[in-house]
Amino acid sequence: MNGFTIHAKLPSLNEVINKDRSNRFAGAVYKKDTEKLISRYIAKALTTGELKPVSEAVTIRIDWYEKTRRRDVDNIQSSQKFILDALVSNGVLPDDNRRYVKQIYHTIHDGEENKVSVSIERSEKNGLNQRKTAIERLKTFEPETEPTILPVLFGR
Repeated sequence: MNGFTIHAKLPSLNEVINKDRSNRFAGAVYKKDTEKLISRYIAKALTTGELKPVSEAVTIRIDWYEKTRRRDVDNIQSSQKFILDALVSNGVLPDDNRRYVKQIYHTIHDGEENKVSVSIERSEKNGLNQRKTAIERLKTFEPETEPTILPVLFGR
């Protein structure tokens, strides 16, 4: 598995918004501090070999473990932004745009501790793979001997 676990409760969207509203610099500091926390777990996983840098399109799966049911699903998942930015800044992903991150799947679990498990998998939706598959299909394409729609269109 290519991934890592953050043994911490990441901030909700409401917490980030409250920081942004309290002071114009507080939100930026909060984001930076959260990314530093995530970066420590990324660095550890890179050192142990649990996490490896990727250079192709990926699918990311995030499992959120929450001790309580107090936070809304959308508030929990909003921290994906911090996770993706930390993956890019630590050199795990070249970028977090759609060329490299094809899909993100979330699952929220009731847990005994607050933690977040992130796994990175090679994406089957890799554009290069899709082009190769399309070319292979064209090579084996054989048109029908008589198109079935033409008689309908031309009244035959």
